[in-house]
Amino acid sequence: MLENITYSRLLLSRCVIFDLDGTLCDTIGDIERSLVATFERCDFPVPNMSRLRVGPPLSDMIRNLVGQDIDKSFIDNLAASYREDYESSDYGVSPLYSGAFELLVRLKSAGKKLGIATLKREASTMRLVDCKEIRAFFDTIFCCDSRSRLYTKDQMLATIIDELDILPSDAIFLGDSANDIEAGQKNGIPTVAVLFGYGDPEDLIAAKPNYICENYTELI
Repeated sequence: MLENITYSRLLLSRCVIFDLDGTLCDTIGDIERSLVATFERCDFPVPNMSRLRVGPPLSDMIRNLVGQDIDKSFIDNLAASYREDYESSDYGVSPLYSGAFELLVRLKSAGKKLGIATLKREASTMRLVDCKEIRAFFDTIFCCDSRSRLYTKDQMLATIIDELDILPSDAIFLGDSANDIEAGQKNGIPTVAVLFGYGDPEDLIAAKPNYICENYTELI
């Protein structure tokens, strides 16, 4: 039986790193809104949005909605149009998860270094954390396209702990996908599977995280 993460366990870590979508922020509302606007603007029939899966790279997310037989160049055009819409959003339907803001306040007050590692692009990430008024909590925010190059999640984590001069065992990473758990494991960082996000709980448990988190309100 996996153990629920406790606040006292988080306090044992020098650095707490969070995924963003599905971990700190429930972003699916604005993602879906921008996708629907994109399909309509590009004169493409709006697909069944129940198939929307947040987490994979944007092109994969769109292809999952529109089908595998759509030409790559058209997928790229849809992705570019989506980014234009999404990166200018005010993220009005992307709330922080209950208890997330309070958790960040407490961890920062306790002197912990805080980070974000997200496959989101830097433009939308920085706008989102500004809209939610949480940027100041973080010592570092790493995105898939930070520093004009592409990063995988495990590369982000490796860079974060190196630049913050943190041993892997002195950090902890919270994410809502099996990919997040595997990225932490590749770096020797203890992991927390966030079960209220967008990842499949069975896949998360199968990835063998060190802990699980069912909600932040109980955690704090």
